[in-house]
Amino acid sequence: MQQVTSQDTSDAVLAALVGDDCSWCATGALAREEFKGDAAVVCEECGTPAARVW
Repeated sequence: MQQVTSQDTSDAVLAALVGDDCSWCATGALAREEFKGDAAVVCEECGTPAARVW
């Protein structure tokens, strides 16, 4: 049985979203960034976070 930390799970979820289209604007794509000091996936165009881990 493999042990998975919450950090590993969080990284996997964020990584899975990278490159997806933004749900809030017509032209943006999601990229790994920090949002208010937390790991997140944020639209490169409009800056809206799609997922945030704290």
